[in-house]
Amino acid sequence: MDIGSQILLENSLQLIKTGELEKAQDLLVKGLKSLPNSPDFLRLSSVVAAMQFDFSSALNLIDRVIDLAPDYAIAYSNRGNILKDLGRYEEALSSLNKAISLQPNYAEAYCNIGNVLQDLHRNEEALSWYDNAIALDPNYAGAYNNKGNALVKLKRYQIATESYNIATAINPGYAECYYAKSMLQLSTGNFKEGWKNYEARWHLNHPVKFQFSDLVRLEHLQDISGKNILIWAEQGLGDSIQFSRYIEPLCSFGAKITFLVPDLLINIFAPLRKFCTLVSSIENQTKFDFHSPLLSLPMLFDTTLESIPSKNPYLMADPNMRDIFKGRLGDTNNFKVGVVWSGGFRVYRPELWSFNKRRNIELERIAKLKDVSGINFYSLQKGDPAESELIAKGPELWPNIIHCVKWLDDFSDTAALIENLDLIISVDTSTAHLAGALGKPVWILNRHDSCWRWLSDRSDSPWYPTAKIYQQSDPGNWDGVLEEVKTDLSALALKHLNQ
Repeated sequence: MDIGSQILLENSLQLIKTGELEKAQDLLVKGLKSLPNSPDFLRLSSVVAAMQFDFSSALNLIDRVIDLAPDYAIAYSNRGNILKDLGRYEEALSSLNKAISLQPNYAEAYCNIGNVLQDLHRNEEALSWYDNAIALDPNYAGAYNNKGNALVKLKRYQIATESYNIATAINPGYAECYYAKSMLQLSTGNFKEGWKNYEARWHLNHPVKFQFSDLVRLEHLQDISGKNILIWAEQGLGDSIQFSRYIEPLCSFGAKITFLVPDLLINIFAPLRKFCTLVSSIENQTKFDFHSPLLSLPMLFDTTLESIPSKNPYLMADPNMRDIFKGRLGDTNNFKVGVVWSGGFRVYRPELWSFNKRRNIELERIAKLKDVSGINFYSLQKGDPAESELIAKGPELWPNIIHCVKWLDDFSDTAALIENLDLIISVDTSTAHLAGALGKPVWILNRHDSCWRWLSDRSDSPWYPTAKIYQQSDPGNWDGVLEEVKTDLSALALKHLNQ
């Protein structure tokens, strides 16, 4: 490889490290024009494809590399990572073991085996592989970070924290580790440190991007009376609902707030108009003195478990719409339960596919609730494939559920329906957050690797006093959760019947 190609390769690698994937890809295409069979250019092209979640292309590219260079240990390790992301775990382990056989002191391959074992829920085994990687490279910050992740899954929180701390001591700029540490801290109620470390989210290779960087960041709550402040919703709809509770207390400091939210939330956030101007787009940024991402407000308020803004409800449905839905449901003596079992499938967010699979419940399983007598079930389920599956299979699997999606255009419709029901049962979706914000009893069916928002090892939520959390005891075990729900639901239906 000539000096020009070597510089091109090094520049591509640097762009990959900084997440500038399109620029890296342009350089790699240029390099491959002059060296079409270069294992190094092909390997980095495979890395870029994998980072863009195009795992099929990534696998084809890395297989070409191995054909050209059968003893290339790094290529086998990369191949193992791609196969892991494709869910082909045994093949991934085989490829990673091949990398180690070619290069026995290859610490990264040991670490990657640990990552595959984590995905297989074999966390104890994963720890030994991370320790092997650390023995080979005592300054391997990534191995300490991944070891911390495995320890969290084993609920060994103190040792996990120690592992994270070693990682950030080795690499003080390790954003992924600070973020992982924040997930542990927030989920265990250590909000003081957790909110600070959560700011690392802006330094990840993540679809959620920091906005309005030309404006001054709001960094404290002193002397903001009369100031024009832009608060912008940064993540999912459920996050916006959960943390919109901070708009009212922020207004109490005398600030003039503009709250930028997705259009779907404008109507349901109508009660917040007393405290802010609601918008779904911004045309003139110059009028703002400060700005803040919505999920940074808990840090500004020094929020602890005890000081979460707890006004409940803090959202409400439009009374006229509530009456319309009351007429649609009609009179019934049965207990009325709304159900959501899937968060939907976002085809353009492949980084969420694995999460969605763990969060969602198959229709065949959730439909077993139909056996509880004295209940009218109402489907609040929106989005495919779950919505189409209910239409196709519902008559057989859940014939007594009432489809409500035709009534639901935005969250204000959903809120009006929820307020006419007695209980919402939902997986971790925006509907669960909406029910909690409306002060409606909500049972949250929660995956084993719970989101930090629901805290660890709790069946209640300090964010939503009316919520009850049903936690998987083992990864993927929804049957145990649903049996517990059926028992509690039967008791509620009987109590309702006897009133």
